[in-house]
Amino acid sequence: MLRYKDVTDGGVTLEQLTSRPTLYLDQWMWCLLSEDSALRNKFIKTAGEANATVMYSNATLIELALIEDEKQIDAIHEVMDNLDYGFSDSNPSRVIEKEERLEIPGGGAFYDSNPCCDLGLISNYFLYRMDPLKPFQLSAILPKLKGDVESGKFRDMGRRFEDLTPIVLNARKDPQSLSKAKRRHSKRELSKTQMPYTKDIYRLAIDFVVVNQNMKMSSSEWIDLLHTVVPVAYFDLVMLDKRWCHFIRTIFPLSPPNIAHVFSQRGIGKFLKAIEEFAEEKPE
Repeated sequence: MLRYKDVTDGGVTLEQLTSRPTLYLDQWMWCLLSEDSALRNKFIKTAGEANATVMYSNATLIELALIEDEKQIDAIHEVMDNLDYGFSDSNPSRVIEKEERLEIPGGGAFYDSNPCCDLGLISNYFLYRMDPLKPFQLSAILPKLKGDVESGKFRDMGRRFEDLTPIVLNARKDPQSLSKAKRRHSKRELSKTQMPYTKDIYRLAIDFVVVNQNMKMSSSEWIDLLHTVVPVAYFDLVMLDKRWCHFIRTIFPLSPPNIAHVFSQRGIGKFLKAIEEFAEEKPE
């Protein structure tokens, strides 16, 4: 959650506090929660009893803001307003840059702030909606966000996803680049020796796309990749598209607790069970 740490004449200081387990949901899970009341009630109850934190990225919130069906919107608001929340940067390159800049000597911890925290998202949407004297409902930011999307504010973000496609296509056409990608993909060597493994997940994910030459990557496919990299590096339980769940489970050379537990749509029951088990294992 966000809370006011300090309010002075110089401005407002907020801090983000997250209780574990931290959960991240791909868009397909949000769609299921908006359509299936039994699943929605089970998820809210299970995550609430575990004191879990649902993590949101810019990409997630934009997708939620663009839902048009009123019943789905009400259902999404029910989830958002009944569970604890936190905010994550969905841009792997930006998170990696912050990791390198903020990491203390020796690694494993960071100066100033958590690199995956999206300070811009908090500043642009949450300070705008929060009133220190009134209860805050997370869903209140969606109308403003929708207006910004419709006005074209996030058009550049979509173009950045598309800009990665020529890079991949050029690497596939260049024998030397393709050979290097295949070698890295085969060896699966890591540059990091401790968490978080954001850079390694991102690098091996791009290699995975390059060497699978029949794989076509639309903007929505790139967004699925962005739903993977930072959440798997930083959070506890993550629901992913089937392709990227397979990548993390079978190709990336680490497993929990070094990275998140990942689940595809077929694993919803296991996901809910994992939330319960995580809560049971937390120290009193």
